[in-house]
Amino acid sequence: MRNRIYTLPVFIFISIYLAGCSSKPSAQDKILATVGNKFITLNNFKRRLSRLPSYYQGIAEKKKKALFDDMIVEYLFLEDAVRKGVNRDKEVRDMLEEAKKKIIIAKFVKTEIDDNIKISEEDTKKYYEEHKDDFKKPKMWRASHILVASETEAKDIQAALSGGKKFQDLAKERSIDATASRGGDVGYFRKGQVMPEFENACFALKAGQTSGIVHTKFGYHIIRLTDIKDESFESFEEVKPGIENELKLRKRNEAFDKLVMDLKNKYRVRVEDDAAKAIDTVIVEKKNSEDKQP
Repeated sequence: MRNRIYTLPVFIFISIYLAGCSSKPSAQDKILATVGNKFITLNNFKRRLSRLPSYYQGIAEKKKKALFDDMIVEYLFLEDAVRKGVNRDKEVRDMLEEAKKKIIIAKFVKTEIDDNIKISEEDTKKYYEEHKDDFKKPKMWRASHILVASETEAKDIQAALSGGKKFQDLAKERSIDATASRGGDVGYFRKGQVMPEFENACFALKAGQTSGIVHTKFGYHIIRLTDIKDESFESFEEVKPGIENELKLRKRNEAFDKLVMDLKNKYRVRVEDDAAKAIDTVIVEKKNSEDKQP
C-alpha cells in the first residue's frame, strides 16, 4: 500500500454512499469535521476503521491521520458528485446495484458458512499425525569456503591455515567469491542444492573439519563444514496455524458446495438444454478502444 489509505478498493467508497453521511450526530458523538452540511464523527471514523479488510487494519492503525484525511476527501468527492447528479447516472446506479448484491451475498455466505466453521484442537492434531511426512525437515549442512582462481593459491591457503591463520580472516582477505564479506559462509543447504563436487566434499566431513582442495568450474575451494542439522519434523505448534487454515478452507469448500446444492434443490433450478450453446454465441462488447488487444 502507498503512503495514503485512499488507494483502498472502490467498494469502500461505495459503502459511504450506501450508508450515508452523518447529518445529525448524537450529543454523545464527537464531531471531527464538517463537509458542507454533513459531519464526520468519531463513530464514523471508528466504523470505517473496523470495516477495513483485516490485512489493511494493521497498516491503518499506524496511519489514522491519513485515513481521516482520506475520509474528508471522499466526503468532498461524494458531496460534489451527488450535487452534480452523478448518482443518477445509469452506469453508476447499475454499479451500485451490483455492489449491493455482492455485499448482501458476502454477508449471507459469512453467516451461513464462515461463522459456522469450527476447527478443534483434536482436528488439527489428527491432521498433523496423519500428514507428518509433509512436515519433515530434510538433513541440512552448513559450510564456509574460500574460493581462489588457481591450485597454487589454494595450496597457499592450506599452508596459511596450517600456520594458524583463521579461516574467516583468510576468506575475507583471499576469497574471490561473493561470500568473502561474511567469512565465506554459504549458509545451510540440503542435498541437491549446491554443486556436486562441493556437496560431496561436505558430505565427507564432520562439523568443524576442513576439506582438501576441491575443484569446480568456478575455481579452487577450501571448504569448512560448520554445522549439520539432522532430519527432523516441524513441531505441532509450528505448523498448527497452517493446518487450521487448510482445514478451514476444506470445510468451507465442502459447506459451500453443499449450500449451493441445497439451494438449487430448494429453488428448483432448471438449466435449459440449449443454454450452453446460447452462451457460446454471446460476444462481449468492448466499451472503448483501450479494451481491445493489439
